[in-house]
Amino acid sequence: MYQEWYATEFFSQYAPFQDWVTGQMVKSINFYDAWMLILNLSQTQEAQVKVTFFYEDEDPKDFEFTLPAGRQGRLHLQDDIDNLGTKNLPPGCNPYKRFGMRVLSTAPVIVQATVGDRIGDERVTNSMSTFLFHPGPLSDQETQWYYVDCVYITSPKFKLEEREWITILNPNKSEAHCWITFIPGGDVDVQGKQTKPANAVLKPAEFTLNVPAERIKCTELSTVPVVQPNTPYAVCVQSDLPITVQGVRHIFERGKYEFSRCWAVLDAMPIRKPD
Repeated sequence: MYQEWYATEFFSQYAPFQDWVTGQMVKSINFYDAWMLILNLSQTQEAQVKVTFFYEDEDPKDFEFTLPAGRQGRLHLQDDIDNLGTKNLPPGCNPYKRFGMRVLSTAPVIVQATVGDRIGDERVTNSMSTFLFHPGPLSDQETQWYYVDCVYITSPKFKLEEREWITILNPNKSEAHCWITFIPGGDVDVQGKQTKPANAVLKPAEFTLNVPAERIKCTELSTVPVVQPNTPYAVCVQSDLPITVQGVRHIFERGKYEFSRCWAVLDAMPIRKPD
């Protein structure tokens, strides 16, 4: 127990992306930081730790190290030095790509991610998230995942612009066949004590995709034809193989893309399929 852990994605946005106002390609100056923090829960046993980095477009890469009994360890997953003076980017980690991780240990451990960004050369964090890795080993429990806050926002009526991705990590040796159900949302009428749909004619919609073996797949909501902008959804992700799932939301002031305002990790939860 507690010897296998997964993080679906460490987000970054270094590649150019589309300006939703003009349609042109733009690039922001945000710099993305990430750390993996691991604690050896055993007070007597040294942990031999194997970390695997998973990418969208290349084979996984491994890195191994030793963690003393009862101690914490930090990996700074960036090639720049952090504010504590840590510069220990492990071999196999490309911080300029999005990547997922698996951690295997010979002793019980707990693993946490801290991620953030800063603007250009500033040394002050612009936004930050922290989340625990998902415990393994993966099983049938991890073939169905939910998260409840799903939306992307783009409208001339709003200054706020929110871009959102659903990322799936497939650590298996074979391709995972997945289908995503987008469940339309609504608002609770606190006077009438009823929930009213945001769009009364909108029905649950399904989108299918395949995730290659030992890869992550990041799907931007605006590219999914069945998803409507400015519309709240809940999401169910199902797969024929055990996977992990995470959402990421990237927030801009509409039309201003030199740097983002912040970004957030949308945690998903595996829910066992009913018998």
